[in-house]
Amino acid sequence: MQIRGVVPFLATLALAAGPMLSACDGDGGGGEPMRFDAAVVDGGGTDGAGGAGGGSGETEERLRLSYTKRVQPRDGSPAFVDMVVYDFEDNEEYNLTGGEGVVDCVTKICRLNDDMTWIGWLESDPAGGGFLLMVAPVDVVRKVVLTDQARQVDDGVNDFRFTTYSADPLDDAAPEVELVIYSKGQAADIDDRIDVRASPVAAPDEEACANGGSLPDCPALVGLINTNGGFRVTQLGSLIILIETTLSTMTLNFFNVSSGAQSTIYTFGEQMMTGSQFDGRQPIGFSPDATYLAVFTKDDLVWRLNTLQARPNPPEPTVHPLWELESNPDGDCFRAMPYNFNEVRFDPVFSQDSEWIYFLSRGDCSSRPTNENPTNRDDFDILRINRMLQGPVENVTQNLRASHWSNHDIGDFDLSPDGTRLVFTAQRPNQATNRSIWLIDPATGDYDCSRGESLPVIDGRERCEFIADDRNGADVTLRDLNFHVVDVPVD
Repeated sequence: MQIRGVVPFLATLALAAGPMLSACDGDGGGGEPMRFDAAVVDGGGTDGAGGAGGGSGETEERLRLSYTKRVQPRDGSPAFVDMVVYDFEDNEEYNLTGGEGVVDCVTKICRLNDDMTWIGWLESDPAGGGFLLMVAPVDVVRKVVLTDQARQVDDGVNDFRFTTYSADPLDDAAPEVELVIYSKGQAADIDDRIDVRASPVAAPDEEACANGGSLPDCPALVGLINTNGGFRVTQLGSLIILIETTLSTMTLNFFNVSSGAQSTIYTFGEQMMTGSQFDGRQPIGFSPDATYLAVFTKDDLVWRLNTLQARPNPPEPTVHPLWELESNPDGDCFRAMPYNFNEVRFDPVFSQDSEWIYFLSRGDCSSRPTNENPTNRDDFDILRINRMLQGPVENVTQNLRASHWSNHDIGDFDLSPDGTRLVFTAQRPNQATNRSIWLIDPATGDYDCSRGESLPVIDGRERCEFIADDRNGADVTLRDLNFHVVDVPVD
């Protein structure tokens, strides 16, 4: 699926083809600035569309929501986990993976790509230990996984993500290739290195790759990270973020799929210092318009949101302190709402116009016994702030601070591409071991009650479940929420 509305980076460094390139002068010596993701080699390749199920005829876009459903029978028998999809136009849920016995969502991870044409999963490797990375195409019309076309990408894999490479993200007609990015190998200590690799999702041409083929058509190493490092993919699929950490620093690099070049963007922290809490799991995101990164850091016991221009040698980040201020001698939980949290969870989610940064916050401030009326629940809220980090943080979900299920224990969330729907997982009413999906309007906080009845609450605010499972004899949890815009043939 082509990314709309991408504008050029602030990057002004022309990256030459080659295995590595370090950051240099940000000016580039004048002339027309070159996009950080500019293709300097032939993009080529196949479209990697897999089992899209369409053709070359007219199509329409459908909004769908994917999630994994875990069902744990209370009789002690093994749990089963499936990938489920909800279609907003059809008002229909369907199980993509149930009953096939091929796609393994139980062992570790299963994920769909953005346009829902591929599914990937990690399954145990009985021969070599570790995990096998498997992929299979999805027929988005018949709503099934084409399990007979499943293939193994690699072994010894730790994690993976999908992204879409385009030879020119500004040209809707440019060729696209679906890529899977993954980490491979084990590290015994912090100084050991783990491979980050990329591969076309569709089976590559082995003969062409053996004769010197390269990304995006052939598998390749894109970088090395240490055991506390990590990687991120971007909506702009020609760029991969590599995260390298030490005891006192976190360095962000971009790998350019087009050129094979790597460039250092910025290092947080100071070398040879101690006590930092940097690691590859820090919440980090890349704006859809490809102009900046949002990086959440926790250092010196202070959570900060840093926005960083997406170019080598950028100016110092714009910084917004979150839960605590360095000048506060009393510790945490002393700032007014919505700042009295302790933690940012998961990577941020951006509005499609890149103007808003959404993030999930957790805290134990309301449940601390030092409070006048402590609750029995931690606090969770989805917050947002504008890209300039101007003005206060806004509370989107505005949960109660009470010993009640309506103080939602949010698990994860996603924002629809048009910004009108925000979904999150949370406990079902008075059922602590079951979770459902709730949908709200992020502009107003109003719940969507089109698929569920209004539930009794203690503040008069109408709340309704959007997707839930009422089965008996088992605990059901829904998680891993992702919106997809899917092209399907017009009847």
